[in-house]
Amino acid sequence: MEPKNGYNKHGLFKTVGAFMGMCVYMYLLYIVYDEYTMENPMTLHPSGEPEFNRSKGLHDVDENASLIQRSVLPRYHYFISSLSAENTSSKFYSVWHEEATLPLRKSLNSKIIVVWNSTPKWPPKSPCSSMPQCVFSKDRRQVADADAVLFRGIHGFPLVYNRTEFPTVRPSHQYWIYMPYECPHLTRDIDLVSYGGVFNWTFTYRNDSDILATWGHVTQIYQELAENPPALNRDYAEHKTKLVLWYVSNCYKHLSRFAYVTELRKHIQVDIFGRCGNASHCGKKDRQCFIEHIRQYKFYLAFENFKCAEYITEKFWDNSLKNDVVPIVLGAPKDDYERFAPPNSFIHVDDFNSPRELANYLEYLDQNDHEYNQYFAWKTEPPKNLPVSWEGRYCEVCKKLLKTSPTERKVYTDLDRWWRGENYELCEPLIYDGSYKHPKNAIHFH
Repeated sequence: MEPKNGYNKHGLFKTVGAFMGMCVYMYLLYIVYDEYTMENPMTLHPSGEPEFNRSKGLHDVDENASLIQRSVLPRYHYFISSLSAENTSSKFYSVWHEEATLPLRKSLNSKIIVVWNSTPKWPPKSPCSSMPQCVFSKDRRQVADADAVLFRGIHGFPLVYNRTEFPTVRPSHQYWIYMPYECPHLTRDIDLVSYGGVFNWTFTYRNDSDILATWGHVTQIYQELAENPPALNRDYAEHKTKLVLWYVSNCYKHLSRFAYVTELRKHIQVDIFGRCGNASHCGKKDRQCFIEHIRQYKFYLAFENFKCAEYITEKFWDNSLKNDVVPIVLGAPKDDYERFAPPNSFIHVDDFNSPRELANYLEYLDQNDHEYNQYFAWKTEPPKNLPVSWEGRYCEVCKKLLKTSPTERKVYTDLDRWWRGENYELCEPLIYDGSYKHPKNAIHFH
């Protein structure tokens, strides 16, 4: 029976219920859409029309995967099994081709690279003397005519993208190159999410970078050996009177290498020099003194500051391999070393259940010269499938510019996840307790 005033409370309840139901439906739709757009960021293509980036990797990321995993496509595919060649990083950038709309530069065989945030020491003078057709300039006034602009994405780099700190002119043919130089831990203060859509190429130690910028290269090692071949039957144990050496100057105590060395020293003698050890044996810039010092030892601790995929620095390439000492490595996973380093040239801590077990093995090698010399057999047995010539990181910039199609366009839509990993898995997590240079966070060995 209808009320006299015409008020139908059941009808009102139905209306309110329908309205609330619609609100819930719209909210759920928004959540689904928001999650989808986070996974598939929108980008503007040359047409000016927004388009969802639907590119996906070959496999979904396993949420239970280890903290450090290989999730990028290797450039040198013959170093690894094809089963691990997963191009999951492609979801973080877009690539397309367009016809050139501006007149091409007069000479396609010469390239100008402007270093935007240069320093007195970077880049070095004559970065690539073997390729004079590429000119590296610190003069920002040349940016309008440059084929590429190189940005050092670490110290002195804007923590959040600010267009006023970047070139005001950006020709369509020009490539902006991001070079973080170090590993993700050292760029942790930079909001790389804000740099989505800014950079065209990456220039890092990672093998899936557009341009490779490693601290060393297996081809370069063998080229140097070809110029000065070692004796076939050389005894590398001869005249070595000491066992294990470590030069270390980053004394931040929360680095995992310090706990390992603390335990290792309980079982074997480890001589430690540098800021974190005894007074330096050599002057800071006295390279010859360092070489003479290290060659007295059989083993060198090439322990990286951080455990990151493919992060293998000069500690391995220059301090160890070039000085006839066996590197003991801690840092990148073992399979990274196996793919990039000369075969059987190192000892990885992951092969041992404990530092004590490693110490026992080193003492065994110290008493068995034949077994010790097996770690130098690579010097006279170069692999048959060496990568193409690699003359250095800056020459790689020139090569990339010369061989890339003038119509190719590429932009990193999600630089943050490409660099750090989709689930931040490319580096082992690390404790940050204030400034890593603060005295309270330092460790010293005596």
